[in-house]
Amino acid sequence: MVGPTMRCIIREQFVRTRMADRYFYDLPNIFNEYQLTEIRKVTLARIFCDNSNNVTMMQEKVFLIPTMADLQLCNSQLIPKININHWSEMVDTFQK
Repeated sequence: MVGPTMRCIIREQFVRTRMADRYFYDLPNIFNEYQLTEIRKVTLARIFCDNSNNVTMMQEKVFLIPTMADLQLCNSQLIPKININHWSEMVDTFQK
């Protein structure tokens, strides 16, 4: 626990760090609302499924020890994929 002054300093530092990060996805005018919706639905389970070799099953909550009942197929609806069609206008803009 920290006092009110230190809490204010910590909060201020987090806010400034986030606003200074030009790659932070939630900044205004970076992505439209449909793109942000797609980004927010991606989970660490989806990232593991897409970027691991020979992984076909994954639990939704990857930091918990899974039981057999927790495991889902990587292509199930419980581990949603990102719809990249919402970025098609950005491709058209960059090609011009």
